[in-house]
Amino acid sequence: MSALDAVELVDSLYRRAVESPTSIDESMLAEWMEEALESISHDPVQVKALRQAVRLARKMATRFELEPRRFPDWRNGVDEALGTRGWDPQLDLVRNELALAPSAVVFDAMKERHRAVHFSEWMEGVSFEEWRADRES
Repeated sequence: MSALDAVELVDSLYRRAVESPTSIDESMLAEWMEEALESISHDPVQVKALRQAVRLARKMATRFELEPRRFPDWRNGVDEALGTRGWDPQLDLVRNELALAPSAVVFDAMKERHRAVHFSEWMEGVSFEEWRADRES
């Protein structure tokens, strides 16, 4: 599984925690984590990010189970419940993938996830090719 696949798994877990918090329980989270671990390379950064995502999803589900809310987009629920730290696991997954297997797609994902966590651009105006050339020199 690529880091981008893992990011999508985390996004779907978060979406579920926001949109149907009663479906998130310990057995569901354990099953999700087991399936996720079967799919990844067991890189320590990936494992840590997935574990953090489970903890954060549990917190969100608990909050929205007690105070049900409707959001225009599930991402708004993540922002409200967790703030920027909610997006840290996905940023860690993408940052690690960029270090291990750089590609233009992962570079673009890094830009997107960095902005979600830090509210600032990362490598603004720099293309993947320029970034890679700079790293190789």
